[in-house]
Amino acid sequence: MRKVSSVDKNGKVLFVNDKGTGTTIGTKDDCLAYGYNYTGAACYIQNNNKPLQTKGNTNLDKGNKIRGVNNNVLGKGNWVQAKDISVIGNSNKAYYGSDSSVLIGRNAFTQSYGELAFSSSVIPDRAKFSIYQFDGITTDETPTELFLGGYTNARLNMNTNYESSLMVRYTASALNAASNEIWCNHGEFAYKYVNSTLSEVGHAKGTAIRDSNLDYDIEFAPISNGEDYIECKVEGESGHTVYWTIVLQITEVRYG
Repeated sequence: MRKVSSVDKNGKVLFVNDKGTGTTIGTKDDCLAYGYNYTGAACYIQNNNKPLQTKGNTNLDKGNKIRGVNNNVLGKGNWVQAKDISVIGNSNKAYYGSDSSVLIGRNAFTQSYGELAFSSSVIPDRAKFSIYQFDGITTDETPTELFLGGYTNARLNMNTNYESSLMVRYTASALNAASNEIWCNHGEFAYKYVNSTLSEVGHAKGTAIRDSNLDYDIEFAPISNGEDYIECKVEGESGHTVYWTIVLQITEVRYG
């Protein structure tokens, strides 16, 4: 059974292709395996009138639409397509794939794992401020990709139905527990998603604050290969077991 890649604003589902490097509309069997509707040679989630699963949910208003498990929703008009979600406010959207996220305010939206999203926008799907955390371990100088929450293949994905402007501020903290030494850095960069391409507009990296003999590094890259995500890679040193946490704060506005 193929893994779901994304669900757009119209409820259309795309699956990860057989190579794991792009997306496909999938087959009827792929669609029905998730309990979705296969209509017009495509897979849709929103036409399904029955929740997929609803165990363990706390829903304090009948106006909320919840298709997942272990969610806690306080407010009205919220739309949840993931699990382990917490929502405080109105008209917020947790898209498929944004498990373990928190949405606060009005018209906040999440698409990636473990996102903390804030919004007070009166316009749906327009603007938000988000916090993301990458975790991981390195044992040498090889560039190593970190994932959101350390959860394998959990990446900071773009919603390709919109054009977006993203201003990102980040802090990085690394610990070599064996030598009791640390390496820290900070910086900011701007990305845009336009004309179906994610690209960097500029990047200003701060000076590392570190124990003097550590030569670690951090890099970000816009990956636009059909999945479209912000990649976070770090470099340690040979023989060093290094524990990493990278936190991104993103101000986003989009249109589509």
